[in-house]
Amino acid sequence: MSRAEDFLASYHRIEDYLSREMGNGKHFSFSNMVNRLAKQNPIIDRYKEDLHQMSQLRNAIVHERREPDFIIAEPHESLVELILEVERELLHPRLVIPLFAKSVVTFQSEDFLTEVLREIRDKNYSQFPVYHANGSWRGLLTKKGVTSWLAETIDGTNLSLKGVRVKHVLHHDPHMHRYRFIQKDTTVIEAQHSFTQMKEGARYDALLITKTGSPDEPLLGIIRPQDLLNALR
Repeated sequence: MSRAEDFLASYHRIEDYLSREMGNGKHFSFSNMVNRLAKQNPIIDRYKEDLHQMSQLRNAIVHERREPDFIIAEPHESLVELILEVERELLHPRLVIPLFAKSVVTFQSEDFLTEVLREIRDKNYSQFPVYHANGSWRGLLTKKGVTSWLAETIDGTNLSLKGVRVKHVLHHDPHMHRYRFIQKDTTVIEAQHSFTQMKEGARYDALLITKTGSPDEPLLGIIRPQDLLNALR
C-alpha cells in the first residue's frame, strides 16, 4: 500500500470509532464528532488539532482525485506515523496497568519517621502512601512535607527524632491530600488528564492505582508527574 492508502485506511478506522462513540455519528462530520467527543474523551482532546488537520488532508486527497485510483498527493511519512499513533491510542489505548505496575513502598501511621528518611536517602522516593494499622487508608506523606516539618520543628542546632512517628509528620503535611485513586484500566492519557486539568497550586502529587480505584484495595502501582512525562515521550 502507498502512504496515501495507509493514511486513508487509518483515517476511516478512526472515523468509524468516532461514529461508534457518538452512538450514531453518520449525521455528523468528522470534525464535528471530534469537537463534540473532545469534551468528554481526554484522548480525543489531546489529539484534537491533529485530527482536524488529518481531516483537511483527507479531504484534499479524496475530493481532488481526478480518477478513482489517482492520488493527488502522498502524505509525508511523519503524518502517516502520526495518524497510526492516534489510531492506536484511540482503539487500543495504553493502560496504567501494566505500564506503571510496581511494588509500592508504604508505611503505617505508627512507623517511625526515621524509616521514611532512610527510604528518601537510599532510593530518593518523594511520595509515601500511609495506612492505619488495620489497613485502611490514611493519606500521602511527601518528601516536601517531611522537609517542611523538619524546618518547623528544629530548635537551634538540635533536632531529636526519637519517638517521632509518621502520623506526627503526616498531620502537618500540606500535600497529604494531593493524590487521587484510579482504577487499573485507566488509560495513560486519562491519567495525564488528571494531572493537567487541575488548577495551578492544586495539582496532584501522585495517582494511586488499585483494581477499581478504591483506597481500600491493595496498591498496584503509583504514578508521579515525571513518570507520565517519561511514558509519553
